[in-house]
Amino acid sequence: MPERRPPTVVVLSVAGADAVARCLSALLPTLPADVALYAGGTDEGRAAIADLAGPRAFTWLDGEGVALWNAVVEAAPGADLILLDAATEVGPHWLEDLLAVAAAEPDAATITALSNSAAFLSAPRRNLAWPLLPPALTVAQAAQQVREGALGLHPRIPTALPHAAFVARAALELAGPFHGPSPQRALADLCVRATAAGLAHVVADEVYVAHRGALEGDLAADPAQAMAIEDAAEDRFSALSRALLATSVVLEPLGVTIDARSLGGGVTGTIVHLVEVLHALSARDDVRVRALLPAQIGDAAGRALARLSALERLTDGALPETLDRTHVVHRPWQVESAQEMAFLDALGERTVVTNQDLIGYRTPPVFDTPEHWRDYRRATAGALGLAAMVLFFSQAAADDALADDLVAPERARVVALGTRPVALELPADGTRPAALAEQARPFLLVLGNRFRHKNVRFALELLGALRDEHGWDGDLVVAGADVLHGSGSGDDAAWLLRHPEHAPHVHQLGAVGEAEKAWLLRRAAAVVYPTTYEGFGLIPFEAAAAGTPCLIAPVSALRDTLASRHALLVPWDARASAARVAPVLTEAAARVELVAAIDAAGAPLTWEATAAGLAAAYRDAVRLPAPPTARLVHEVARAEHDYWAARDGLSDATWALVRPDAGLVDDELATRLHGLLDGPGGRSRLLAALPERAGVAWRAASRVRRAAGRFYPDGR
Repeated sequence: MPERRPPTVVVLSVAGADAVARCLSALLPTLPADVALYAGGTDEGRAAIADLAGPRAFTWLDGEGVALWNAVVEAAPGADLILLDAATEVGPHWLEDLLAVAAAEPDAATITALSNSAAFLSAPRRNLAWPLLPPALTVAQAAQQVREGALGLHPRIPTALPHAAFVARAALELAGPFHGPSPQRALADLCVRATAAGLAHVVADEVYVAHRGALEGDLAADPAQAMAIEDAAEDRFSALSRALLATSVVLEPLGVTIDARSLGGGVTGTIVHLVEVLHALSARDDVRVRALLPAQIGDAAGRALARLSALERLTDGALPETLDRTHVVHRPWQVESAQEMAFLDALGERTVVTNQDLIGYRTPPVFDTPEHWRDYRRATAGALGLAAMVLFFSQAAADDALADDLVAPERARVVALGTRPVALELPADGTRPAALAEQARPFLLVLGNRFRHKNVRFALELLGALRDEHGWDGDLVVAGADVLHGSGSGDDAAWLLRHPEHAPHVHQLGAVGEAEKAWLLRRAAAVVYPTTYEGFGLIPFEAAAAGTPCLIAPVSALRDTLASRHALLVPWDARASAARVAPVLTEAAARVELVAAIDAAGAPLTWEATAAGLAAAYRDAVRLPAPPTARLVHEVARAEHDYWAARDGLSDATWALVRPDAGLVDDELATRLHGLLDGPGGRSRLLAALPERAGVAWRAASRVRRAAGRFYPDGR
C-alpha cells in the first residue's frame, strides 16, 4: 500500500476585512471538511473572518505572521501546513493540485504556487509584480488556463514564498520551527535549513493564484540564498524560466518579434512571405506581433504594412537602449552568422528560424571560394543548433536537414507557405517586357535566377524536342537574373551554340519586375519549372492563379505539394517529357485540367493556415527546453559586450599599450609603474618625464586587461 501522507491544515494570515472577503469567497468552496482552517492576525481580521466564514469551522489563534505559524505547528501536531496570505485568491482546484505535487515530490520541503505578484515566481510578467490579472480573466479562469497549459516541471527554487506555500511536516521536524522578523524571512530561513538537510523546494507550476499584496523585506535569509535567488530570477534557460514562459503564453497573447529587415527594395518571394506573415499573424487574437523593419521600406511592402494598426514597429539601427524580449523572435529566412543569433536572442526569449532550403549548404559553386562555402556551412549548422525551433516550408526541406543532424527532430516543424498573396497588392495584368519584341508564336516561360539547379538547360532541350518531334511552333522565354557564382548560363550558352536552329526561338530577358512577370505568366502557353531542388516552390501556384499550366518534375519539395500525376516532366529525359506535355500545349481540355489540378492543390495552402502553423510552432518553442548551447552563446555575447564596452572607451594609442595579444606594457613594467604611480606625487613625476599624452594609457590599463581576460580566457 502507498504510504499515507500526514493531514493537511490551511493557515490563513488575516488583516483587513476587504482582503479576507475576496480570499474567503474563493477559498471556502475548495476546502474539504477534513482540512482544518487555522487563522490569526489583527483584531479587525478576526472580526471579519467570524462574520464571513459562515458555517465553516475555523480555529483562531492569537498572533500574527511567524508567531501564528509556530502556534499552528504546536496546535496541529503531525500535519503539513499550507500557508496563505489573506491577499491571495485561489482557483477551484488549487488544493488538490498542490497536494498532488506534494505526493509526486516526496523529498520537497516546500511547494510554492505561481502568482501574478510573487517576485521571481510572477507570471505573466517574470520578476514583475503585476497588480492585476490579464484583462478579461477572472481568478478562476486564469487558474484553469494555467492548470490546462502547465508543463508540470516542478522546477527547483532556493526559497518558498508565503503567498501560497505548502510546508511539509517532515521539513519542520528536520529543520525546526520558524524564525525571523517577517513571514518571508522566516520562511526563507526554514528553507536554508531544509536545504542543508538535503530537502528540495519546488514550484507547483500547475497551480496559479491571484495575489494583491507585495512581499515585504528581503527574500533571502543569508548571502548564499540571496545569490541563488538572483540566479533563479535571471537565468533564462532554466526549468523555472520555461515554466514561467509557458504560463505567460496561456495568460496573455503570445508575443513574437518578426525579423523583417529584408522588406526593402522591390517585390521578391521573401518580401511576399514577410508581408503576408505579418498580416496573417496580426489578424490573430492570440498573437501580439512586433516587427523589426529596415530604415527604408519598399513601396509595396510599406503600403501593405500601413494597414496594420496593431503592429508594433522597431527600426533597425534605432533600437531603444532597453528593449523587452517578446516570448519568441522569428527570423523567417536563413541566418548566416553566430552574431546574428546573438542579436536575435536580445529580441526574444526563444529564437525560431526558418531554413528555406540547404542549396547553399550543399553546393560549393554558389560561393566564390571553398573557404566562404565552409564558413557558410558552419554558420548554418551553428544557427540551426542554437534555434529553439527550426521551420521548413516542406517535409522535403526538413528531411534534408534531418539527414545531416542539423536539427533535432523535436525542434523541426513544417509550416507551408500560402500560395496566393492577400495583403500585398501585385499587378493584375502587367506590362510587356521591353526586351521581348512583338511575336505571334506561343511561348514557354522559365522564371527564376539562373542558378544551375534551376535547370534551364533542360527547358532548352524540352523546347528542341517539342519543335523537332512534335511540330510545336513556339519559343522559350527565360526571365531571371544571372548570378556570379553557381550559374548555369554557361551550359545554356553551350547548348544554344550546338543547336543554332533553336537559338532564334530563345529569348533571354534577364531580371523582370512584378508587372512584367504578371504579363508573362498570363500569356505563356505554359510555365516550365524544371528545378531539381526547392524548399517549397511557389511558381506552379502563381502560374495556376494566372490561368497558365506549369510543367514540373516530381522532385524535391514539389512531391509534397503536387500529386505525381500532375508532374509531367520525366527527370531528366527531354524527349519523354515532350511527349507528355505536348497535349497541354495543343489541347484546351488538357490545359484546363492541369491548371485546375494545381489550383486545387494550392487551395488549402492559405496564409491563414500558415499563421496557425507558425503560432503552434512558437508555442512549441516556448514549451521545449532551451537548446543546450543557448546558455553558452548568451555568456559569450555578454563577455563580448563587456570587452567592447571597455575597448571602445580607449584611443588607439592607449589600446596599443595594453592590448592583450601584443601590448607594450608587460606585467613587470605594469607592476613598477603601479608602484610609482601609487606613491605620493608619482603621477606628476611620471608625466613630467614623459611626453604630454603618454600618461593617459595607465588610467585604463587595469580595466581593459580584466575585460580582455574574460573575452580571451586562454590569454591570447
